[in-house]
Amino acid sequence: MSDKSTILLVDDDDFAAKLTAQILSADYTLRQVNNGQEALREIEALRPDLLLLDVEMPELSGYEVCRILREDSANGDFPIIFLSGHVNDEDRLAGYEAGGDDYLTKPVFPNELRAKIKRVLDGYAERCRLKDEASYSFSTAMTAMSNAAEIGTVLQFLRNSFNCPDYAALSREVLNALAAYGFEGCVQIRGQQGAVSYGMDGLCSPLEESVLSKMAGQGRLFEFSTRISCSYEHITIIVKNVDRTDVERQGRFRDSVAMLAEGADARVATLDSNAALAAEHAALAKLVDGTRQMLREIDLQHHEQRRASSEIFNDLQNTVESRFLTLGLTASQEEEVAEMLQNAKNRASVLYDKGLATEALMSNLLLQLNKSSN
Repeated sequence: MSDKSTILLVDDDDFAAKLTAQILSADYTLRQVNNGQEALREIEALRPDLLLLDVEMPELSGYEVCRILREDSANGDFPIIFLSGHVNDEDRLAGYEAGGDDYLTKPVFPNELRAKIKRVLDGYAERCRLKDEASYSFSTAMTAMSNAAEIGTVLQFLRNSFNCPDYAALSREVLNALAAYGFEGCVQIRGQQGAVSYGMDGLCSPLEESVLSKMAGQGRLFEFSTRISCSYEHITIIVKNVDRTDVERQGRFRDSVAMLAEGADARVATLDSNAALAAEHAALAKLVDGTRQMLREIDLQHHEQRRASSEIFNDLQNTVESRFLTLGLTASQEEEVAEMLQNAKNRASVLYDKGLATEALMSNLLLQLNKSSN
C-alpha cells in the first residue's frame, strides 16, 4: 500500500485540473472528478485525505458540496481547500462559512499549493491526534470514575460487614452490594454455626440452594450462561444477568465480586471465632459459678467443724473437772490429767489457727473468682 495521502480534485476545467495534477502527482495520489454530484459519490467510496474543490461548477457549487459534506459527520470530517478565480473578501468569507479549511485563487502557484496542502494535512493530523487523545483521556477518566465507584461499593460493604452479628445479616449486606452494582444474585454462607442461603427475596429455594452448594466446588471463579459464581472457603456468590458484551466492565466486576467474597469470607471466620470465644466464656463462667458454690459449701463445713471441735473439747474439760472429786485421784494425778487436757486443747488451737489461714485463702480465692466472672 502507498504511504501517499489521497487527494480528490473536483474541477470541471480539464486544463486546470491537468496542471494541478502535474504539480501534485509526485507527492500525492490524485483522483479527479468533474462535478459536485460525482464528488459526493466518490468521497463515500474513496475516503480521501483532502479535497481540492472548485467553486464554480454546474448543478452543485463548491460551497454547496462543502456544506453537504460538513453536515455528514461520518464522511465529511477531512480538509477542504477551495480553488477559485474570484479573489475578493466576500468569496473567501463564503468559503469560510461553508466550512472550508483554506482558499486558493487560480491560477495556483505550485509552491503555494504544495505548502497549503501540507499545512492543512499536518493540521488535520494534529487535530485527529488531539481528538484521539481527548477521547482516550475521557474514556480513561470514565473508567477511573467507574472503578472508584465500584471500589467504593466494596469499601462500604466492608464497613457494614463489621457490624453484622450473624450469617443472615452478612448475607443481606452481600446482596445489597450486588444491587448497588445493578445485579441480582444469591449467596450461601457456610461456617461453624451451620449454613444459610439467601436470595434477593429471602431464603433460597431448595433448587437454588443446591446450585450454590455445587458451585462451591467449581473453583474461585466460574462462569455459566449469564451468571458468574465466586467461592471461598465459607461463602459462594452467584451473580445473575451478567452482560458479557461489555468485556471491560465484566472484568472489573469479576474483581469486585472476588473482593466482596474475600471480605465476607474473612467476616465469617471472625463471627465463628467470636462465637467460639463466647462459648468458651460461657463454659468458664459456668465453671466459675460451680467452683464458687463448692468453695462456699467447703467454707460452711469448715466453720461447722471448727465449732463442733470447740464444743467437744469444752465439754470434755468440764466433764473431767467435775469428776475429779469422785475419781479419787491424788493432787498430782489431777494436775497430770489437767495438763493432758490443756495440751490437747493447745493442739486443737493450733489446728484452729491453721483453719483460719485456710479460711483466708479460700476467701481470697472467692474474691478472685467473683472478679473474673464480672
